[in-house]
Amino acid sequence: QWIAATLAVSIIAALDGGRFYSWFSLVPAKVWHGQLWRLVTWPLVETRPLRLVFACAAIYTFGSQLAIRWGDRRLRRFMLEVVVIAGVATTLVATVAGRSYLRYVGTLAADTSLLIAWSRQFPDAPISYRGVISLHGRDLTLFLLGVIVLLAIYIGPIAMIPEVVACVVAAKYPQSLLRR
Repeated sequence: QWIAATLAVSIIAALDGGRFYSWFSLVPAKVWHGQLWRLVTWPLVETRPLRLVFACAAIYTFGSQLAIRWGDRRLRRFMLEVVVIAGVATTLVATVAGRSYLRYVGTLAADTSLLIAWSRQFPDAPISYRGVISLHGRDLTLFLLGVIVLLAIYIGPIAMIPEVVACVVAAKYPQSLLRR
């Protein structure tokens, strides 16, 4: 369902001239005006086709393993908590920084959080990316946090708030709630 929703919303957003993109994106100023659904819908819109493919692959691969281990309900709760906390933090920080007009969308926060959750659940599982990077689950969390911090340095911390917060929440999520 998560893959289907992400594909449907992203493809419609790409074809409809920006209406879905505008309606689903996280815009702090609009959240303050009562459009609270934006705290949940922003990670469903991916504007780059290759990122959309990678996001769906991550959801399928890592999300299915977590769903087997945790159950669908726990996985949904975890992702909802991560996304909402990241959305609320983004709304607060962007408003304080005078950037409440910025629009946030994209799957990076959600799928990176999913990978962090997977790495915490399977700390000894090996993972390799094209034979270039080989890590165990426990090292993947630090690697992903490092990548997100590097992106925040290059892209800008305000622009990367949702991703940074989502990853920190996933990395610090109580271990007792991750077990089944």
